[in-house]
Amino acid sequence: MDITTLKGKPPRTRREVDNAITENVRKLVRNLSEPGTSVKKLRKMEDTVLKILTKQRWAWVPTGAEMKSSLDDLAERFRLEGMPSFGDTIKEMAHKYLAINEIQQHPHPYDGGPMLEFLLIIANNPVQYIRRNRAFMEQQRLSMIESIEADERQSQVKLEVAVNSAETEVDWAALLAEDFLDPPDDDSSESLSDWSEESDCDSTTTLQADENVGTSRSLPDMAMVYKKAIKAAGPIENRNNTYMPPVPEHRVIKSNIFRIAQPSVLSLNNYEGNHLRRSKLLQLPPPQPPQATTPYWQSDSNADVLLRKIHAYWWRPDIHLNALPSSTNALDNFAVSYVQFLNSNARGLLALPLPKTTTESCLLREILLMFVRPSSCCFFIFNKETRRITVRENVSICTVTARTLQNFLLLNVVPALEDMFEVQRIIEAHTVHDDGMKTTITLECFAYGLRDLVRPISQLLIAYEERVIEDPATNTLINLTIEFREHFRQLRLLRLLAEDVILDKGPPHLRSAYLLSRLYKQTMPQVPHQKLAIALLLFTLRIYCSIIDGWWRRATLEDRLDEFIVEICIEEDAKPRSYVRKRSVNCEESLEVVEIFNKLQSCPLYQILLEHALESGETQDLLSSVNKLGEMLTTNNESQPPSLHDELVAQIFTQIAVYCGRVHTDEEDEPEPEEDIEQSHDDLIASNVQGIKNLDLFAIFTQPVQQRRLERQRDRLRKKPVQLVNILKRLERSTCLQLKSELPEALGAILQKRQCLANEYAMQAYCKDLHLAENVRFVRHTMMLEAYYILVPHYTALFARIERNGDWARSSVLTSTLCAVLSPYYPQLANRLHVAVISQINSNSSKVYEALEAMELDYKMPVAMQRILTAKHMKDYNLVWRLMLKVKWAVWKLETLEFLRRDTANPYAPLDLLGLTIRRLEIVRFWMIFLINNLHTHIMQAVGEQFELRIGKCKNIRQLRIMHDEHLSWLKKHCMLTDEFKAFRVALEQLFHLIYVLDMEWNTCACYMGVNDALCLDFTLSDDGIDDGESERRSFEYLALNQVAEIEVTYIRCHQTLADILNTLVYQNDHRFLSALEETISSSMPH
Repeated sequence: MDITTLKGKPPRTRREVDNAITENVRKLVRNLSEPGTSVKKLRKMEDTVLKILTKQRWAWVPTGAEMKSSLDDLAERFRLEGMPSFGDTIKEMAHKYLAINEIQQHPHPYDGGPMLEFLLIIANNPVQYIRRNRAFMEQQRLSMIESIEADERQSQVKLEVAVNSAETEVDWAALLAEDFLDPPDDDSSESLSDWSEESDCDSTTTLQADENVGTSRSLPDMAMVYKKAIKAAGPIENRNNTYMPPVPEHRVIKSNIFRIAQPSVLSLNNYEGNHLRRSKLLQLPPPQPPQATTPYWQSDSNADVLLRKIHAYWWRPDIHLNALPSSTNALDNFAVSYVQFLNSNARGLLALPLPKTTTESCLLREILLMFVRPSSCCFFIFNKETRRITVRENVSICTVTARTLQNFLLLNVVPALEDMFEVQRIIEAHTVHDDGMKTTITLECFAYGLRDLVRPISQLLIAYEERVIEDPATNTLINLTIEFREHFRQLRLLRLLAEDVILDKGPPHLRSAYLLSRLYKQTMPQVPHQKLAIALLLFTLRIYCSIIDGWWRRATLEDRLDEFIVEICIEEDAKPRSYVRKRSVNCEESLEVVEIFNKLQSCPLYQILLEHALESGETQDLLSSVNKLGEMLTTNNESQPPSLHDELVAQIFTQIAVYCGRVHTDEEDEPEPEEDIEQSHDDLIASNVQGIKNLDLFAIFTQPVQQRRLERQRDRLRKKPVQLVNILKRLERSTCLQLKSELPEALGAILQKRQCLANEYAMQAYCKDLHLAENVRFVRHTMMLEAYYILVPHYTALFARIERNGDWARSSVLTSTLCAVLSPYYPQLANRLHVAVISQINSNSSKVYEALEAMELDYKMPVAMQRILTAKHMKDYNLVWRLMLKVKWAVWKLETLEFLRRDTANPYAPLDLLGLTIRRLEIVRFWMIFLINNLHTHIMQAVGEQFELRIGKCKNIRQLRIMHDEHLSWLKKHCMLTDEFKAFRVALEQLFHLIYVLDMEWNTCACYMGVNDALCLDFTLSDDGIDDGESERRSFEYLALNQVAEIEVTYIRCHQTLADILNTLVYQNDHRFLSALEETISSSMPH
């Protein structure tokens, strides 16, 4: 580490070395530390440096390559941190340090590397420190560079004062030119061998060893000297000097010092950069960083650019000039001669100004330019606000008067110019999107279709300009109007068609649907441009077909601009569920928009798309949820199924071929391509390697060939997108007559084929995967109490707990009890049924028919099944379930009332007053049992309808859902749960209340008679066998307090009310299904 020890001086002792190191470390820390650092911190840093130095002294000594790698890593770190200048400065400082004379003349010149390594080690996070204090460190870096350059300039001045006489006498350019050797000839194998041997050594040069002992110039600067020597030697033909090292262009610090003691040796052993050597390899340029993105620049929108740079003076309206006629004949300059004739013969009455004239080729070029980009020019005036083009007055060509030319242009050219401008404006408005205008992809497809139709016309106009330049005499204005007459008509047709089908207001889905419906009306047989409209409609349908394909293959609505005719709606309730519904217009829209939306409903194309979207929205979502979508696509489609748009185009031409014959496509009309040379080479390789038995070698030879063959096969199978121009050409080649309206039929056939396949898998999923029939049967058994024989113990105990007014309203207890009862019979479905308490007020009632209103059954189903058994359907099932429970409670309550009997000696004796009262109470009970049993029978006949037996008759989900809706509506109607049976339900509630009153009266009577109490005393006889009269007293007390007569009268009125209501429902409202119940109740009315 001690690089200051010079050769010839006595060696120092260990103590002297340590003292010197300590003193130098103290100076180093003082010089490198910031001003104002405390003494304590300085001592701490000195201790740290000493420890590092002690460790470094006995560690390995880094080589020059390792030192260079460390510097490169540090510079790369600075570059990544955004500070490349600091990394370059550090590298340059390191090179200058290693180039110091004291280090180069040291016996071990590599000792400079450990010192640099030591300085890098003691640096405390240099990158982070510089990043935090970047401005200050940048100033320090610049000041350091300036000080070094100043020192070098001073040294240069001192050297120039004391010039070495040996250096002045030597012609370095001639001397170095003599030493420069020609490169060996490439054709000589011997020189190639010598070259290879010389290039194996890094230190091999064209000079002798130890040749730069007295040289003070840095090595890259010596390369510059070499380069000057080559120039001084003069050019030598056929000389290859590519092995000369390039001079570094980017240097942070430039040195002007150049000292040469004697021109003897130039050694490059210590230089780790580019070597001055001859190499047999071609010197490649250094790798370049990735190129930046495409450069953009601000365009010049100044209107004066055309006037100043592109056109001549005839373009400017403020300059009056006249074109030179072709001859001196007055007719060749008729525009000016005619005005002069009128002025001369008017005898001072007229003073018409002379017209401005140009050549006809200039006029044609202006017209062609106006087709491309309209702008005010010599002949035309363009108003940007009104988007109208007019012709200037008193401007003409030499052979036509100004008025005649103006009228001709207004009649034959200006309409075409305005049509082209409007069509291009529509295209740009829906494709460029730079003015903030909202559009849809459907409108964008239509605009691209217009662009494809206008592009051939634009190309012909550009080609005509070249013809005008080549032969202006033949290609005249008249020739232009005649040649482009049909094209101008097509421009007018495209403009009118675009203005008719594009709607500039309303939501995106309305604008897209309006475009398609208006285009469809243009495809009718009575429309002259039917084939053009068909081609545009097919091309515009591309995005709708893409959305339908995305839903068909991935069950996702890929409609980012909300332009499709349906949308996905998510119900925000306790059970969020998404479904597909038809889009509508907001109420905030204008009446015109609403009227347009209503007219769309009558379009056949719109109805086909809407019906398929709604039906497919159900089937594809279902198949995706049960993992059947991929199976359907893979088992019934090809490996690369065609898109809906391609199928639609092929289907239309198939239907046209029935009455017009088959029309070849453009690909079939093209000649067969010539045999590919690469393919023939691959075939030759594949045939020649068949004899190789080594499988590894066979794979090495044939694998690239097989890859190229597969790529060519994929290219052949990959279909090109259908272009609008190709569709239009095929339609025109099919027949010259009008076509039938084939689009709805073709689209309907394709969509119907897809939907039939999806419906088949959807119904299979419902029947086999989701087990819809078993679930519906379980719901009927549990919620409509068809399997009441299983649930009798559960509900009987529930009725008893409610009557005792106990703590029964606990969902968890009710659910676990119900599940325990159903599990032995329905092990797979019992755990899906949950009992919920929905009303705390009703749950506190001791009246069973009121407390039952506090309960609700919740059936947990898969999401796919919820499309059939929706939340609304479950509410209706709960209404039927609660009605059935009330009827079951009434039957149970009336049947469990025990008969009231008194202990008498003669049971056949005539009844007394108390006996008659008890008998009347029993008769009311029998009446109620008869009425409730008839009502129970009627309801059980309704709920016994088995819906699951009709599932197999459904062909799609829509039919299944409609059938289930009809079944549930029929069930609610037969159970009299709809609004039209509200009066009957009120009377039925009164009947349930009367049963509750009858139960209380029955218990009161039993209490007075003492028959229901097991611990009551017998008051009939005393211990001596004599009646003490207590029984008679209790009997008289009950006779005075009973309400049997009121119960009897109330029931008769309730029965009569039910009979009247049923009579009205049957004979006035024509509900014939209540005929049996009405006849039974009416015929059994008590009196």
